[in-house]
Amino acid sequence: MPVSKWKTEFTALTMLIAAVVFVTDLTTPPPVAISLLYVALVLLTLFHPQKSISFMVAVSVTLFSLVALMLVPAGEIDAIVITNQIIAISGIWVAFLFILRYKTREQAGAKYRERLDALFTYATEGILIANAKGEIVMVNPMAGKQLHYDPSELIGKKIEVLIPDRLSKKHVGHREKFIADPHPRPMGQGMQLFAKRKDGSEFPVEISLSNFKTQEGTFVIAFIIDITQRRIIEELIRHEKELAQQYLDIAPVLFVVINQHGEVTLINQNGCQILGLTEPEIIGKNWFDIFIPEEIRESVRSEFNSMISGSKPLVPNFENEIVSSAGERKTISWKNIFIRDDHGNPVSVLSAGEDVTERKRQEEVIAKTSTELRNYTEEIAKLNAHLEKRVKDRTTELAETVHKLESANSILAIEIKERKTAEENLKASREELRQALSKEKELSELKSRFVTMASHEFRTPLSTILSSASLAGKYNDPEEVPKRIKHLNRIKSSVNNLTSILNDFLSLGKLEEGMVNSSPSKFNIIELGNDLIAEMREVTMNGQIIHFTHKGDTEIVFLDKNLTRNICINLLSNAIKYSPENKSIDFTVTTLPDKVILRIADQGIGIPKGEQQHIFDRFFRANNATNIQGTGLGLNIVKKYTELMDGTIRFESDGTNGTTFIVELPLRAPD
Repeated sequence: MPVSKWKTEFTALTMLIAAVVFVTDLTTPPPVAISLLYVALVLLTLFHPQKSISFMVAVSVTLFSLVALMLVPAGEIDAIVITNQIIAISGIWVAFLFILRYKTREQAGAKYRERLDALFTYATEGILIANAKGEIVMVNPMAGKQLHYDPSELIGKKIEVLIPDRLSKKHVGHREKFIADPHPRPMGQGMQLFAKRKDGSEFPVEISLSNFKTQEGTFVIAFIIDITQRRIIEELIRHEKELAQQYLDIAPVLFVVINQHGEVTLINQNGCQILGLTEPEIIGKNWFDIFIPEEIRESVRSEFNSMISGSKPLVPNFENEIVSSAGERKTISWKNIFIRDDHGNPVSVLSAGEDVTERKRQEEVIAKTSTELRNYTEEIAKLNAHLEKRVKDRTTELAETVHKLESANSILAIEIKERKTAEENLKASREELRQALSKEKELSELKSRFVTMASHEFRTPLSTILSSASLAGKYNDPEEVPKRIKHLNRIKSSVNNLTSILNDFLSLGKLEEGMVNSSPSKFNIIELGNDLIAEMREVTMNGQIIHFTHKGDTEIVFLDKNLTRNICINLLSNAIKYSPENKSIDFTVTTLPDKVILRIADQGIGIPKGEQQHIFDRFFRANNATNIQGTGLGLNIVKKYTELMDGTIRFESDGTNGTTFIVELPLRAPD
């Protein structure tokens, strides 16, 4: 019945009874205390939940009692009548106060029970309550959802029905042990727990136990969390960490992360080889106590502490010696960056180090050789002066002794020939040494630029991987899964960037060493184009679309498929990278009888006019691309691939809006 209708009917009934009592009181001669029945009317409101009804009835019957007293004839009023009325009115308000207090307690209790019921019903964790015999007495909806049961189906069943069959017998002993000494604790601490659903399938869980006692006995509360998604995410994080470590391990430099306490928290395989220890033997050790020579240890430690605390700026480049496990000293050239927490405070230093011990030794050898060469040149100069003096002396002697002219000329010619031979040998030695010095200088510059590029380009992906992996580990609740997936996507994106950078370096190395050759074969150019579009679609930005068009009558071409594919991937990657979102990219292949023309056009940032002549130089990056990740090697590699196939590459750009690259590859008849 609606509350308003119940209130109206109850009020009307009460007023009707009050009116009957009032009329009876008027018609009954004193000293009969009919007015005491008003107390019963007030007590009757105990059965109505609202306090206002009790108050209204108390006021109404009080007024009835007073009116009845005033209507008693003056001659009939005595002390008994007045006393009865006072007792009746006092009883009315004592009864009202009792009812008020009772309803207040009942309403508070009802609210408390409603809150407990809401907590149990709407909890995001599964909750089971079992008695001392292991029989389930209560199940909340979330537990039923997790276990694929209707909650009513589990009431009265043993808790072991939810334990995998291989563990149910052991669980009985564990349950009885807990009942003997109940106290709140995690279940199976340090172990992997599984629950069994209604269909017999299992899933990983975390369970916390608690207990309470009532008159009915001891009860156990089990809080159940389904950690299936957490296990999947933890496995993904572990896999991504291993993949990131593999990329670090193949880098040709030493990578090490040192925390603010001077302890090593990460090191790659190359670093382990340089130090002569395994990774577990290095992780957690103090870098300065073990790997820095004793005579410079405290000064290096003090400089590190000043930088990590912020009292001094970070020194990006420096050299110092380290000591391997075998006691061997090596000179390392370092590039350093900070790893910061969410508040921007430095927590670790990431250092990329190149072992320059051999280079230093070679520089010393070159310096020594240069000194010896200068000394040798001075000796040659002295020898030339001496030879000239001898020639002069010989000429004088020939003038005085004509008969010895032929023999003297012969001797002089031999000596001049020997001098010329010595000079030619000296010139050849100088040229060989100059070429060696030039090659060594170029190699040193290439290594230095690689270390600088690697430390700069690896910094952001590695910082993202470390911070995202740390943050993802903190999001353990089911409602935080989207946050955890977001950080996993950031880790995947960073790993893809590292892969692209390392592919560029590996391709450049193979080209420099002459390990790449053109090996043409027949293939379908349209199928290659469609495969490339499907592959590159995975890395396009939001709203970007690649349009592929083929022109010409011929689909089968005779070219090096791998080199052609690498050229297209590199140019398409650049078009995606340097184009904004929601822009299209046109990829056109034109087959002619004597050549294939690849045309890739984007609507990106363009190439500045003043820098276009350097666009194919190694490590060159235009000023408008400095904030976009890259190595400056891609177009240099594309040009070398094109030249290997006797082709040409050119581009068109107004400097600010879009770029079109045109690659022409000649076709030759197969042997």
